[in-house]
Amino acid sequence: MFGRIFAIVALSVSALAFTGTAQAAPAAGGDTALLLTVQYSDIEDNAFKATVLTCEPGDSHPRRAQACATLASTGADLQAMRSDDRACTFIYAPVEVTVFGFWRGKPVSEVQTYPNSCVMLAHTGAVFDF
Repeated sequence: MFGRIFAIVALSVSALAFTGTAQAAPAAGGDTALLLTVQYSDIEDNAFKATVLTCEPGDSHPRRAQACATLASTGADLQAMRSDDRACTFIYAPVEVTVFGFWRGKPVSEVQTYPNSCVMLAHTGAVFDF
C-alpha cells in the first residue's frame, strides 16, 4: 500500500515539477500550485490524503479560500503557523503534513509533524482540512 501511495505522490510531484519548468517565468505576483499531503499514523490506520491547492476557482481543495488566506498570512511557512488555542487531547498519534510546489511563484517544500490531528488542525486551520 505504501508503494502505491508513494507512486501517486511521485507522479503528482513530477507533474508539478514539469509544469513549473515549462513556464518561462512566474507572472508578476506569481502563480500558486501546491501539493498538500497528510499522512496519519498507524494508530489512525496509516491513512494518506493529498490534494492540489491553486487558490483559483476549480481546484480540488474543499476549503480553498480559507486555506489560501492562512497561507497568505504566513507566507506559506508551516513553522510560522500558530495554534488557535483549541483544546486537544494528549493522545500521541503523529500526523505528518507536507506542502510542495509554488506559492505565488516561489518554490516551497516543507514537512511538519504534529502530535495528533487535532493539534495539526489547530495550527494549520483549513490548509490540511480536506
